[in-house]
Amino acid sequence: MKATDIRVETVEVTFDDERLSVPLHLSKGVIEAITYAAVTVRARTRGGGAVEGTGAILLSDVWAFPAPDLTHEEKDRLMRRLCRTIAAWLKDDQYEDPIQKGIRLEQAAVELAGQLTEEEPLLQSTPMPRLAVLNCMAPFDAALHDAWGAALTVPLYAAYTVDHLNQDLSTGLGADFAGRYPVDYLGPRRRTLSVQHVVGFNDALTPADVDPQQAAPADLPADLTTWIRRDRLRYFKLKLQGQSPVEDAGRMIEVYTAASQAMETAGVAGGPRLSVDPNEAYQKADTMLEVLDRVAVEKSQVLAALDYIEQPTPRDLGAYTDTLHDVAARVPVVVDESLDDIDNLDWIHRLGWSGLAVKTCKGHTHSLLAYCWGRHHGLYLTLQDLTNPGLALVHSVNFCAHLRLDVDCFEGNYRQFMPLSRPREQAAHPAYFQVADGQLTLPPDMGPGLY
Repeated sequence: MKATDIRVETVEVTFDDERLSVPLHLSKGVIEAITYAAVTVRARTRGGGAVEGTGAILLSDVWAFPAPDLTHEEKDRLMRRLCRTIAAWLKDDQYEDPIQKGIRLEQAAVELAGQLTEEEPLLQSTPMPRLAVLNCMAPFDAALHDAWGAALTVPLYAAYTVDHLNQDLSTGLGADFAGRYPVDYLGPRRRTLSVQHVVGFNDALTPADVDPQQAAPADLPADLTTWIRRDRLRYFKLKLQGQSPVEDAGRMIEVYTAASQAMETAGVAGGPRLSVDPNEAYQKADTMLEVLDRVAVEKSQVLAALDYIEQPTPRDLGAYTDTLHDVAARVPVVVDESLDDIDNLDWIHRLGWSGLAVKTCKGHTHSLLAYCWGRHHGLYLTLQDLTNPGLALVHSVNFCAHLRLDVDCFEGNYRQFMPLSRPREQAAHPAYFQVADGQLTLPPDMGPGLY
């Protein structure tokens, strides 16, 4: 037991309707409107102090709850209802450190979603996926860590030690982690992070490619070349359509060529670094291999610039009849949507995935545990985002800044799709929303919690 253990006394969850300035196209659908869920917890430490914490996240039903028989409005209503149910469960809880509480919170959220299924006819035919449950849980988990941080006399990420936590990592990750704590896998906070820019599968690459009927708002660049000139970008994440290996290989080459030319013109040194994300559109790993083969023949420089592939195949691991080993032998391949349960990490590794795309939208505790497991086993690790604006972005950036990653950049695509969202939160943390020379430059110190 620690004096900084917290017990939640009150929980408040609010929802704001947000519209994207530019639609975000995924293989599962198009995101034009989305809910921003914000949570405030008021808690008391075992030592008697009153603390408060906040957390926020986008409830992304297109990504987390891809059910074609339900509308966006129906899925959004169900996710909001689960959030309210989690808030009710969390009140008047027991004294714990935030990792203990986060592990129990995830278990409870899954159980609460099961109970909701019995009450909601829509869920009886289309149950809410565990990934959507994690997405709903995430702002509560963040608020708990933030409140705990308010009770500390050291920075939050430096407190994940035996001095402040009641249990080591073996509680959540098994006997191999006996005597180990998250701080053993974290690094010193970095002051600068390179920004990774998302290139959609139908995005214009040069000003000449821009369709006047689909132009971006006046305050946003409408093509990749102009983005590179404005922000001096080096890292690019390509969304692939996943319908044709010929078209996807061609798109990779087109983007690489356009980015190279734009960088050279803008005086950005080093050449582009790429990753690709088919968003699970390939039914078999062989399709991804065909894309790589075609790129290797047509323009081998593209493969030399390719850092990793993110979730090329479907999220349902139970349906796999092949593995990712052959893909991973060519380019690191990281899991995203398939990672919705810490207990599946060993299985994911055995299926041939090279590593993990860690995301705070699955919960701070979940993401921290997954990261520690991956670092311990020598996996390839990246930090991915969810177009997070506002406090959700600040949380994600600070989390990224403390991780030892294999590609040391931050997917900051809020600037492309939601740059005007959460103006008060941007004003409170301006450095996190200002890109210069392709980078974020963070303040010297964080606040007392996550922010």
